[in-house]
Amino acid sequence: MSFLAIAIGNTRIKAVIFGSKKQILEEYAYTHEQLPNLEAKLATRDFERIAIASVVPNIITSWHHLQQTQIITTADVPLQGLYSTMGCDRALAAYGAGETYGYPVMVIDAGTAITITGIDAHKNLFGGAIVAGLRSQFACLHQNTAALPNLPIPETLPRRWATDTHSAIQSGVAHLLIAGLQSYIDDWRSQFPHSQVIITGGDRDRLVKWGLKVDMIEKNLVFLGIMALP
Repeated sequence: MSFLAIAIGNTRIKAVIFGSKKQILEEYAYTHEQLPNLEAKLATRDFERIAIASVVPNIITSWHHLQQTQIITTADVPLQGLYSTMGCDRALAAYGAGETYGYPVMVIDAGTAITITGIDAHKNLFGGAIVAGLRSQFACLHQNTAALPNLPIPETLPRRWATDTHSAIQSGVAHLLIAGLQSYIDDWRSQFPHSQVIITGGDRDRLVKWGLKVDMIEKNLVFLGIMALP
């Protein structure tokens, strides 16, 4: 069976093709503006099943209205206590993590926004948090001040005590974010000492490189969640 799964996030559109044994055969990633490229790439392919999970309602693909397409919402994710405004990508990532690596589980999704989601041993939402992602934090400082520049994200963790404006921005964003995330991880582990802490999202590798202490990096949690749906 050929199965196409699409995840439309705040910044990018990702797609994977699953094989008959639920293994990922192909992966694609495009910006929103590049959606026609993805559609052209797969235009000649026939899929027995298609699933779309989106947090951007106004982006409609050529697959949305096909008979074999399922539009996934948060209500379709079989976890308890999920609230109606929770993004379906966040719910799917938590479900994919739990079904793949076991419950309880904590998921950090480091994308345009950084989300933290904890699911207990009984598949109930324990709670979580949302904060602006790395690129969003740098852009926000630039857009909301008169003199601060829009800086790139540093590859390595900056010095904590900066002596110029550029370094001070990079240090503040990086160190405060890592410290805050680590505080959530430490608190989670104090309550669920045998739980896995898993990170996903576009900035996952960078945060781990900066010293964030997680148990596992998994880039395809949303798609694992889609594949695990009953």
